[in-house]
Amino acid sequence: IALASHVVCPLFDGVLAGFLADHPGATVSLEVMPSRDALAVVGARRASLAVCLMPVRPAGVVAELLYRESFGLFCGRSHPLFGAQSLPTDALAGQAVVSFQTDREGDALGEVTALRRRLGMGERVVGSSAHLEEVRRMIEAGIGIGPLPLHVVAQDVAAGRLWHLPPFGGLPTVDVHLCHAPGLRRNPAEAELLARLLAAI
Repeated sequence: IALASHVVCPLFDGVLAGFLADHPGATVSLEVMPSRDALAVVGARRASLAVCLMPVRPAGVVAELLYRESFGLFCGRSHPLFGAQSLPTDALAGQAVVSFQTDREGDALGEVTALRRRLGMGERVVGSSAHLEEVRRMIEAGIGIGPLPLHVVAQDVAAGRLWHLPPFGGLPTVDVHLCHAPGLRRNPAEAELLARLLAAI
């Protein structure tokens, strides 16, 4: 299974755990990669499934909406805006930005790009990664302000490692899909896991 970085989905985890509990002889391999690569390996029949964003849909790949995540803007403890209350949104104008490699117009995080433009944040991204953990690392280190999924970083905010910046409403949303190639010859384990996931969705 090819997965985008830091997929947080209890439905997926529950199905996977139940499948392995019912079939203790089965094994699963999870490989983290950028969403474009995950789609490519499914389309090329080199992975059974993918859980990823959908920047483009390759021919021959079916996608089912798994969940939707909302992105907010965050900064780390050493950033000058950390802890600031009642900030006007124009306080973010010109701030250094760290983000995902797909944070650009027409790509998977295009809505995040549009939000940054509305806020007057710099076009220059000073740090980027395809992996959520590394984007979070740069934000926590105070390199710049960056977008992260709200549900993924809720504990970091509660622990005081990250600060949620405005705006707090009308946030960008991104869909995460379960992708597979119809007609792929699957072994019985692959077929059953896919069936369980589709039924749960």
